[in-house]
Amino acid sequence: MHLDIIDHPEDPALGTFYAAYRRAFVLPNETEELTGFQTCLALNHGDAHARLRAEYGPFREACIIARDTPGGTMVGGANLIALRHDLAGQTMLTANLNYIFVPAPARGRGWFPQLLQAVTAAVPDLLRIPSIDAAALVFIEQNDPLRMDPDDYASESAHSGIDQFDRLRIWAARKARVVDFPYVQPALSRDQSPDDGLVYSVIGASGPMLDSCLLASHLRGFFGISVLKGASLADDASAATQLGALAQACRQRVPIPLLDPSHALKTLDADAERALVQAGPGSLRDWLRARQSPNVA
Repeated sequence: MHLDIIDHPEDPALGTFYAAYRRAFVLPNETEELTGFQTCLALNHGDAHARLRAEYGPFREACIIARDTPGGTMVGGANLIALRHDLAGQTMLTANLNYIFVPAPARGRGWFPQLLQAVTAAVPDLLRIPSIDAAALVFIEQNDPLRMDPDDYASESAHSGIDQFDRLRIWAARKARVVDFPYVQPALSRDQSPDDGLVYSVIGASGPMLDSCLLASHLRGFFGISVLKGASLADDASAATQLGALAQACRQRVPIPLLDPSHALKTLDADAERALVQAGPGSLRDWLRARQSPNVA
């Protein structure tokens, strides 16, 4: 697999990436306009980059086209921001994998695992760090089946060809752990709304807990650059609320629990999934937390 890295808003390949991206994603609050990608990529350069680097540390936003061979057929795409954190004398790398997809003609051929591995391995190179002891933690947003609007649930499942619970199982098989934190994605633009129908997960974490200081540093960079595109975090209510809670947890050295969804998802059949969705407002985090309680068989 060959990766074409796009980190400049005027790269002609961005149009190719965006056309495939818009065919892959359909929900209104999750989709980014081309101008949004261009604005984010522009933050990799010039005075804006210097200002944001001083505030958030080293970062690089990129759109990626994966091809079967150099110059060959597109078999995948991704958009992410890579971030470097220097906390308590330790350097750590994180990435927010904002979007990852395999175009419909390439599905069913085993490209997704290769794409995820290649994109994850590219994080140090994106930050121009030749080597580091620990691999990057990769954060992802997933649709929460228990919080999705029913029409969105049906539309997304039909468009992607995969049920939302099955999508969770795919990520669980790749060791994605649910971050037990009330995550809301701030609005991507003035014309969109914050998205509270998501669950936030991480790949690569060891142990049952996540350092709240690291999560706070990561979300500050992700929100400030990828989502708000350089605007003030203080001016966005959803971002400010979440970061305030994490700042307090960091000061008190309270870690954030990670929930393993693997076993719980294996217990569900189609009827049980429908019953959960029809039961009314809830959240995957609450359901998983109850399933992992020692008081629940």
